[in-house]
Amino acid sequence: MYTNRSAKLYAAPARCGRLSTHTLALAALLALACSAALAQEPAPQPDATAQPPQQQPRDEGPPPMRYLPEDVRHRVEAERDLKDRAKLGMLIAEERLDRAAQLAEADRFVDATAEIGVYEAVVEDTLRYLQNSGKSGKLRDIYKRVEISLRSHVTRLETIRRGLPERHGIYVKDAIDFVRDNRDLALGAFYTDSVIREPRRPAATAAAGAPAGGNTAAQADPEKKPDQK
Repeated sequence: MYTNRSAKLYAAPARCGRLSTHTLALAALLALACSAALAQEPAPQPDATAQPPQQQPRDEGPPPMRYLPEDVRHRVEAERDLKDRAKLGMLIAEERLDRAAQLAEADRFVDATAEIGVYEAVVEDTLRYLQNSGKSGKLRDIYKRVEISLRSHVTRLETIRRGLPERHGIYVKDAIDFVRDNRDLALGAFYTDSVIREPRRPAATAAAGAPAGGNTAAQADPEKKPDQK
């Protein structure tokens, strides 16, 4: 038989269930309210004092390669005459300097230094061809023209270097040293062929009848006596 106390005990679970439902509904409403409040908060502003991330340079590349492209090789190998070969080599070298200057002005620094590598290869090939010709006595004027061209190239390379960033300009500085060395080579070949050396002379004239370089004192000529009758 159920008493009043028993009835209250059995009624308690139903009341607890109703309280749990209300609690969950209230929690859901609170969660929605918090989400709405967070959505309405302004986004945090970036710190004006923060340093921007460092970007890696996009055009930084390896040192330029010294090589002859196929089209350049065909042009120079088609010319056999020494004078014309040297003239063509200097012409192609100047073409490459022109292209390097144009690329540097367009901020295409890697391509500009690549042209410098081709330029060096053309200069090297021209001088090697002259050296291997075996006609040193006929190259005086040719070497002189090559030296004059290389002298003007130094000035042009300096102008190109000033328009490049330091990490690329160092390659052009190496090219300037390369040109100066080859200019000295051309000058040396020119003066070797053009300077006429005087024949060596003995330090003192040897006495008559004495060996050259000997220590024998010179003897006076004997007195000639008049013919005796």
